[in-house]
Amino acid sequence: MGTAGGALAQALLCVLSLGCAHRARQVTAGPAAGFLLQAVGAASDAVGTAWPWGAAPDPLPGSWVSAVLAQPMVAFGFHRLSGDRATANLQLAAAALVAAVAAGLGSEGRAMAAHGVAALTAGSVLALAALTASGPAALAAGLVALGELVPPAGLPWARGAASLALLWALQHQRLGLGHQ
Repeated sequence: MGTAGGALAQALLCVLSLGCAHRARQVTAGPAAGFLLQAVGAASDAVGTAWPWGAAPDPLPGSWVSAVLAQPMVAFGFHRLSGDRATANLQLAAAALVAAVAAGLGSEGRAMAAHGVAALTAGSVLALAALTASGPAALAAGLVALGELVPPAGLPWARGAASLALLWALQHQRLGLGHQ
């Protein structure tokens, strides 16, 4: 995908993430903050790929921030909504610690940290899906994991699909718990 195509994909992910943040706010604030952070990361990646002066690449691209911080914030909301505050806090603290440590590493170290946090996020959402018998949450967990397997050109599309699935799963979980 060319520079213009990459910028367009990131811009679309930004708009989609903003929409997810708006709708997730009706469920709980944690996932809304995660979707907002993902939108900011996608916007910075869109501007970075379309930057006309060809500056050096950002040492912490928005897609990395999204994988290490934004998606765990959405998973935090799943656990909080189900009443598992300990797991929610532990997952968010672990992601923040990994992000702080990995930010100083080279690109390979940051990639490994992103893969680890994505696996933790997908695994915790999948475990919660199994405990609550939630098909939408299982689909969301699979799409979060898939986001780390696609080539960089497909990352915005995989993240967009994962975001929609995560939002759907959050809404499904809220309704399943008897909230209106």
